Amino acid sequence: MSTTGGHRGEVIAEIEQRRAELNIGLLKIYNYYRVTVGFALMAALAQDLLQSPLGSLNPDLYWWVALAYTGVNIITSATVSFLPRDWFKNQRLTLALTLFDVLSLSTLMYASGGIGSGIAALLLVTVAAGAILLTGRLATLIAATASIAILYEESYLAIAAPEYGYDFFQAGVFGIIYFIASLSIQGLTKRIRANDIRALTQAIELADLERLNRLIIQRMRTGIIVVDQDDSVRLSNQSGRALIGVHNEEHMATLPARLSDELSAWRHEINRRGPPFQINPNTPEIRANFSAVRAHETDGDVTIFLEDTREIQQQAQQLKLAELGRLSASIAHEVRNPLGAISHAAQLLNESEELTPLDQRLTDIIINHCHRMNGVVENVLEMSQRKSPNPSRVNLGEHLHRFRSAFSETLSDVEIEVEVQSETTSVRVDPKQLDQALTNLVDNGIRYSEENGHGQKVRIECGIETSSERPFLNVIDFGKGVDPAMVTKLFQPFSTSSQHGTGLGLYLSRELCESNQAQLSYYPHEAGGSCFRILFSHPDRITA
Repeated sequence: MSTTGGHRGEVIAEIEQRRAELNIGLLKIYNYYRVTVGFALMAALAQDLLQSPLGSLNPDLYWWVALAYTGVNIITSATVSFLPRDWFKNQRLTLALTLFDVLSLSTLMYASGGIGSGIAALLLVTVAAGAILLTGRLATLIAATASIAILYEESYLAIAAPEYGYDFFQAGVFGIIYFIASLSIQGLTKRIRANDIRALTQAIELADLERLNRLIIQRMRTGIIVVDQDDSVRLSNQSGRALIGVHNEEHMATLPARLSDELSAWRHEINRRGPPFQINPNTPEIRANFSAVRAHETDGDVTIFLEDTREIQQQAQQLKLAELGRLSASIAHEVRNPLGAISHAAQLLNESEELTPLDQRLTDIIINHCHRMNGVVENVLEMSQRKSPNPSRVNLGEHLHRFRSAFSETLSDVEIEVEVQSETTSVRVDPKQLDQALTNLVDNGIRYSEENGHGQKVRIECGIETSSERPFLNVIDFGKGVDPAMVTKLFQPFSTSSQHGTGLGLYLSRELCESNQAQLSYYPHEAGGSCFRILFSHPDRITA
């Protein structure tokens, strides 16, 4: 209700402003009419060709009143364009001019011998002009003044010059006509004003509704793109541009080639439902659904709905992991108890003085593999007990410096280089889960750097990707790189090329990234090592 009331107040103010501007133009036209009438009245008295009753009773009075009337009209016409606009808002100037016309014309009517002179018709024009230029009681006041003036003029004529013949009946008829004309024009003006208010209110509400719809569309997580019959983009929201790797709306003149092909295939087969696809390697996998703006007109405008299949996959994976997690946790608990007993027995046996070097070697193997299996058990338990993320906005550069300081406290000889391209780079992520994923990636990188003779050294870079303007984080090691045959299995559970790894670190890191709507990918580094890139979602994008 308050919004509607606010709109109505704005509309009324706008209507009044328009009315004031219109009245100024109408008043100029009316002034030109008044000047013309003034000269015509003086010319009628000055000419001798045609007989006219004008000025017949009192020529001198008629002449001076007509001269004054014309002079005032000329001055008004010349100065009305230069007067302040505020003078026309309170209608005082218009009221004064119309009352002046009524009194001047009534006096000229008397000087011409009464109502038979025909000047009463000129008063009708003045009453009509007053009903147009004035509102409410002021317009009625002009009609009442004209009616009283014409009756008074006939009454005075009956006393001062009865020989000219007075006519009260005709004066009364003109008075009624004045009121009818004034009230009719006022009613018409009110209806026009009410229609203007209604139309302008609807226009404002439609504009507000359009802005609201655009805001809703822009804030939707589902990507929406509207194209015309030539596949030119008419509308796109932020999510839609992000899913196809375009950040600025100005760059959305046409569709990417792959999406355009899907649209063309749908136009030929409306019931077609294509498989998920990627626009480019840096964009998420999406599924496109199409809908004609006008039903069954597939050759016209089309709305494209883009869905990020990662969310669907994550939901399905969460259900699967929930079941597997309970099973894995129970198995891990069952394995941990005998594994602890084996490890403890091997340690006690290792302390025996009667062991031969060969037996000592065998017990070391048992203890090492017990530690390795215990790491697998801990990772499985951690995976099954992992909580939902609690994302917050994090300055990536500051967070990486804190991570390096905390990680260096656990390993004194580790060397972690941090390069921050932009100090203002921020991401929306769960800081604890980001640290957990980073720890796995850095541990992995240190191990392979050390195996390649570069010591415990890794490099971390962060910045904003130019093509999509999404934040990224690179963890680069100085190892030999990943065997091409292992790339496809790199993020699968228990897949590792190291004798000391459990094969769960990269898998858990990807799971943690995806739960925070980020992508973990592998790229061979140009220097020969491995680069694991975390590509975050845009921090301003709405997350669940």
